[in-house]
Amino acid sequence: MTKLEKHISEKKAVIVCDLFLEQKLYLLPNWLKDKISILFPNVEIQPINVPGILIEDSEAEIYWGNRVTSEVVSCLPKLKWIHFGSVGTNRLHDYSINISDLWITSSKGTVVPSMVTSATAFITGLARGIHRAEMLRQKGKMDREHFDQYFSEIQECSGQNCLIVGYGDVGNKLVDVCIALGMNVSIVQKPNKKNIHKFDAVFQLDDLSSAVSNADYIVNLLPYNVETKLVFNKSVFKSMQKHSFFINIGRGETVDELSLITALNEGWIAGAGLDVFSNEPLTPFSPLWSMGNVMLTPHVAGLSSEYWIRQSDIFIHNLSCWLEGSKDDMKNIVSMSD
Repeated sequence: MTKLEKHISEKKAVIVCDLFLEQKLYLLPNWLKDKISILFPNVEIQPINVPGILIEDSEAEIYWGNRVTSEVVSCLPKLKWIHFGSVGTNRLHDYSINISDLWITSSKGTVVPSMVTSATAFITGLARGIHRAEMLRQKGKMDREHFDQYFSEIQECSGQNCLIVGYGDVGNKLVDVCIALGMNVSIVQKPNKKNIHKFDAVFQLDDLSSAVSNADYIVNLLPYNVETKLVFNKSVFKSMQKHSFFINIGRGETVDELSLITALNEGWIAGAGLDVFSNEPLTPFSPLWSMGNVMLTPHVAGLSSEYWIRQSDIFIHNLSCWLEGSKDDMKNIVSMSD
């Protein structure tokens, strides 16, 4: 053990953590708890905001998890750092949490490969009519004769136009996949952002109706905030082509779901691949359940068996920096403007 490692291991800290739920994505693995206890023997992890555990005043200066609220923060008078187990940090705004004196870090990068794989699955699945075959399978009619009714829907990705709305880490990797499939790629991104790729067109969010008009596939990767709320509205869906597919693995709140359902019902677009919804889990009464031109997954686009390995790398690095006093070296620092 080096002097620095010994110095860090002797540092004391209390971490409150909400990652003690039943779902594996929100359940801190025993191997990671053991790893932290070995590397940082004087660091204590306390469950918080977990069913069956009361929220009480804590000496913790670190919060680790996904479900921080203003009520929880009020019980942490010594809180100095929040590390989100998620990529998004919109809860800070949703719950009006005062972060002026807090360090905020996220788990940006942990779900990029998963999200890209999910987007690709939707693109290729919709193109090849996998959703149609599945519907026929459930009816016991999965044969060429019955599938023939969808002949005109079946596409090749090569030569198709893909519009990526929300060009960040996921979009950057997805571009490579689309190009490998022979697709033409356009993007919607923030103004004055530099790109490493050459695109057929670059749009801003205000130009969304124009951007979607020439796209065969529209992939929504937008985060949820004031600017993106319900940005996919009736006008935007009306601007899409009748053979186009809408894919949403961003946030459900960015879409006017009633307008999307109308677009699917009335043939404004050919179909959709949806991982996120306005209300989650998807209400049992939603028409989306029974639509034959829709692929559905339950907000799992970012899931991967590799998640906790990546989460471990980020959090242990950041905790080391925190205890060492080198906060500026932490990964995924979220600025006030994010």
